[in-house]
Amino acid sequence: MQGAKEAAETANEAKSTFLATMSHEIRTPMNGILGMTELVLDTDLTTEQRDSLGLVKLSAESLITVINDILDFSKIEAGKLGLESIPFDLRESLGETMGTLGLRAH
Repeated sequence: MQGAKEAAETANEAKSTFLATMSHEIRTPMNGILGMTELVLDTDLTTEQRDSLGLVKLSAESLITVINDILDFSKIEAGKLGLESIPFDLRESLGETMGTLGLRAH
């Protein structure tokens, strides 16, 4: 029984380490995509190009949020998560979500 418990704890620790490592490895190129998208958005673009790149940026930001949630999950499992209160604009958040989903629905 003790051996099974230790094996389960080792597997759980390996899973948490894997999640944290993969999250960091994915976040780095996503930040590159966000940075380059912002640079291109600062240039002369057609309205269609600007709208498309705006959706790319929004999608990349959404993926960064998912990655951060995965990191938070691994912190929760490790007992190292601290909570903070951050104000946000619900109307703006819903508008961004609808914009992303609207393209797919169209």
